[in-house]
Amino acid sequence: MSTMLDVDEKTAAKLRELAAAGGISVQQLLATYLPGLRPSISNANGAGGENVIPAFEEWADSFPQDVPPLSDEAISRTSIYRDR
Repeated sequence: MSTMLDVDEKTAAKLRELAAAGGISVQQLLATYLPGLRPSISNANGAGGENVIPAFEEWADSFPQDVPPLSDEAISRTSIYRDR
């Protein structure tokens, strides 16, 4: 459902420009700056607060379990920033 808002063309153009520069919709841009427009956890993903932990655990369990962990050397600062 959409609703028209009465804003001057200069403001509307600036909102479209900012949203496009960020690769987001004007709705997402406005939600970034207007906390009342941000979706809550319960309606952002369809799960209520009581379902967040089981949903996270299900997501975590979806990754392969037979993959060996990375070595200490593989995740060392020196290895990550080798070219700096």
